[in-house]
Amino acid sequence: MILFTALLSPAVRALPGWTVGTAGESAWLTGILAFPPFLLLGWMVFSLCRRSGGLAQAYQDAFGPLAGKVVIVIYLSWALFLLCAEGRLYAERMLSAGYRSAAPWVFLLVLLGVVLWMGRRKLGAFARAAEICYLVLALTLGLVLLFSILDMSPEHVLPVWITDVPAVTAATLVPVGVLSCGVFGGFLGGNVTRRSGDAERGLLWLLAGCGVLTLLQFGVLGQLGPALCGRMDIPFFEVARGVGVDGAFQRVESVVVALWVLSDFAMLGLLVFAIRKGAGAVLGPRWEHWAAPVAVIVAFLGGLTLFPDDFSVEKVSSAWVPWGNLILAFPVPALALIVTNVKGRKKMDTSCGEKRGKDTGYG
Repeated sequence: MILFTALLSPAVRALPGWTVGTAGESAWLTGILAFPPFLLLGWMVFSLCRRSGGLAQAYQDAFGPLAGKVVIVIYLSWALFLLCAEGRLYAERMLSAGYRSAAPWVFLLVLLGVVLWMGRRKLGAFARAAEICYLVLALTLGLVLLFSILDMSPEHVLPVWITDVPAVTAATLVPVGVLSCGVFGGFLGGNVTRRSGDAERGLLWLLAGCGVLTLLQFGVLGQLGPALCGRMDIPFFEVARGVGVDGAFQRVESVVVALWVLSDFAMLGLLVFAIRKGAGAVLGPRWEHWAAPVAVIVAFLGGLTLFPDDFSVEKVSSAWVPWGNLILAFPVPALALIVTNVKGRKKMDTSCGEKRGKDTGYG
């Protein structure tokens, strides 16, 4: 639930606005094609965490204490950068929602203050808060998607031809890259209670997530069309503007934007807890307590200094963030898994050799 809730914010921001430029009216299919790479990512992280309890320990086991800590520091640096970028994007979204006379640092300070308050508590408390956020956002998202699909124009999304497959495949890099920041959830693997059927539950959550990505783009594209989606910052909120029932409720865009703060809270909280675990693995357990306030201070100062305006943060988030996420989400865990398997085979071969030597009298 933490991952699902946290990733709704970047998903809504990037889709389908960033995919229509490549895939056009077929962009909604990227949610379906994103399933195989996400399944691969989930399997790698699940395999590493099952052996070591979390990515921080898994990387030290695979690469050694020193090299493993270097890898963890790289993840920590990227997590801090994402904190700055995601916080600044949240502030800009609140400004564009109707609070243009306010200063962005006010919104950023309030959200980071709540994240700090929760980040110094136990992960279980944050998980319970994320569960409440999930329920509220799932209801809101379902309402918006229902009205968008009922009011859509089918010619905006259909028909789909076989010739569209190359463009859709290329556009799939967008959702995969943007949402691969979920790899930081692997740092919390040591705090998750193992139960039978974990893999099956993870698969169901992944299917649900890819289904949401597909319906999100299908509904927004079907109502606005690819040309209009490509010109808007966040098409989903424009669709929310038209949600309503005459005589009951109308124009709920501001409510949807306000509720989406819950996803930002989950996203920043996920990064803060991942930073806590990474800092504890590199510097020692006692430093884990101080990692949250340091991360929040860096996010506040960095969000305002690195990104002085909305153009700079939008440019960085669309051009560099997906590639950074992809590098940390796929090649690094894959290499760690390969090294871990090689070490395991060598250890097994050595043990078998010693056993055979004892059995034949040459041990």
